[in-house]
Amino acid sequence: MDLTGLGSVFDFAKGIMDKIWPPAADPNKKLEAQILLQTMLETRENNLIEASKSVIVSEMQQGDTFTKRARPCVVYAGLGFIFLNHVFIPVFAFFTNKPTPTVTLPAEFWWAWTGVVSVWMIGRSYEKAGVVNTIVSTITGNKPVVNSVLSTQTDTNR
Repeated sequence: MDLTGLGSVFDFAKGIMDKIWPPAADPNKKLEAQILLQTMLETRENNLIEASKSVIVSEMQQGDTFTKRARPCVVYAGLGFIFLNHVFIPVFAFFTNKPTPTVTLPAEFWWAWTGVVSVWMIGRSYEKAGVVNTIVSTITGNKPVVNSVLSTQTDTNR
């Protein structure tokens, strides 16, 4: 099992070399080219990972907290759409003696909304239960709170 992901880079580089290098060519030169290609691919993968990491870190450190409030915003907006479509419009139509318009929310809305709500609710449940880790903090958008009693104890034990 390849946990680092480098095995796929090596296999990819070897596959390219097998396809573009002539079979009668010197195997040592082919191996040198394969190693060079592997190094270039590793560098590319590392650069992509670092770029993704820096974007995520900068989003979480920015002053605008909407990025952190986006999940609750999606939850509440979805509740608003559901209320409007399944409660307000039918009640309004009932009291005005007009036929209820047929408005259906698309299946994509339900899939996306239930996915966001499920993940957010699980994260909030763990957070309220006192679980403090990076996964829960990422889901809820809240920074983990350091217990001052624990930090005081660790400082005195040093």
